Amino acid sequence: MATRAEKISARLPHFYLSWDRSSVVSSMVESMGKCMDDTEKEFVAMMRSHWVDTASSDNLDKMGALYSMPRNAGELDNDYRGRLKVAIISYKGGGTQNSIKMITRIALNLPPDYPVEIRENPLVKRKKTWKVRANTAWSVNPGSIVDSEPDISISLETKDARIANPTITNIDTGDAVTFNGDLTYGDTLKLSNGKALLNGIDKSNSLSSPKPISMPRRKNQWQYTESIGANIGVFDQAQFDRSVFAVDIMSSVTVEWTAYEPASFEVVLPKALLDKSGVKADYLQGLINSVKSGGVKGVVKVL
Repeated sequence: MATRAEKISARLPHFYLSWDRSSVVSSMVESMGKCMDDTEKEFVAMMRSHWVDTASSDNLDKMGALYSMPRNAGELDNDYRGRLKVAIISYKGGGTQNSIKMITRIALNLPPDYPVEIRENPLVKRKKTWKVRANTAWSVNPGSIVDSEPDISISLETKDARIANPTITNIDTGDAVTFNGDLTYGDTLKLSNGKALLNGIDKSNSLSSPKPISMPRRKNQWQYTESIGANIGVFDQAQFDRSVFAVDIMSSVTVEWTAYEPASFEVVLPKALLDKSGVKADYLQGLINSVKSGGVKGVVKVL
């Protein structure tokens, strides 16, 4: 690239001898050109000191003061620059998918068009166990944005005891399924996809209905009942030719389901990408937490 002195010399008449380094005109042109070049460099440096991508040292500290974000002890310019960018994005309106993707690209030094994967309402496995007696009722909060069909396991935990016809009912929907058979201590009955496995053996023909019990996405009530052959316990309720007793026989009911977690998202990144950038997942998690919307759960998931 031609200097200012060379550009000036090119416009002067040949007989001025500006091309001759020993001439007075050449010295004057060189002096003025150098002054103009230095002025331009200072002007460019001043502009670069006002841009977060090119500012450094004290100039970055001054930018941080605008957002009340001082430099951490020992923090390098590159790390500090990334935090300042996150602050700027949050002030402009954080919490959107685009802002989360932008922060991830900035933190990992990725190209502006790098496809950052965000999974909204990610799938999570949920499992809860209740200790129950006959006629015990409880509530379930599925924590999902869609209905599901859970797997249900029933285990008898009282020694030397036997229960007959255990029944699980969703009180809110009216769905119910009964296993027409007996369970003794140590037995486990699993109900899944309209099938029944008793200690791993298929007993689906003993089910009252092949239709699985549904679990609505809203909070709902469940109940466990059983028929007991022995004339023991405290009378609870009766129907014609059938009695139901509340006795001190303990069972456990385990419900497992897959939920689409509400108000949550995952930023999915390959481990190699973080290793290459030298950024820890915890550091990126902190950046995302500072920008995401309140009440929303955001997780960095490293594959």
